[in-house]
Amino acid sequence: MLNRHRALVVAGLGTTQTLAWASSFYLPAILGVPIAAALGVAPTLIFGLFSGALLLSAATAPYIGGLIDRHGGRAVLVASNVVLAAGLALLGLAQGMVSLAAAWIVLGIGMAMGLYDPAFAALTRLYGREARGVRSPGSR
Repeated sequence: MLNRHRALVVAGLGTTQTLAWASSFYLPAILGVPIAAALGVAPTLIFGLFSGALLLSAATAPYIGGLIDRHGGRAVLVASNVVLAAGLALLGLAQGMVSLAAAWIVLGIGMAMGLYDPAFAALTRLYGREARGVRSPGSR
């Protein structure tokens, strides 16, 4: 039963991680230039704002880690999806530099809440030392 529960947790977390990375970190690689063209701004502005979002993510990571320590990872990871969705909505509604910056601020906070580090912290809090690795059925 425990292995089935762990498999479901890992599968769910893997799916949400794929969506979180695709909708935040990898987004500018695919849509940065088209967004810049649609808004009539330089692509460097899009990538500069993305870089700022990464810095914001790093700056807020210790606070997010504290939230995970106090409240567990589930609530933080669920909230990250809401924050990332809000950031994507703001990005879709952006009309210029100020609204683009606002969108990337929200996305940066969402990245701090929902990418690898919080996911691994949540798994470690949930499974302790047993979170280090998953063994295949035939391995020792």
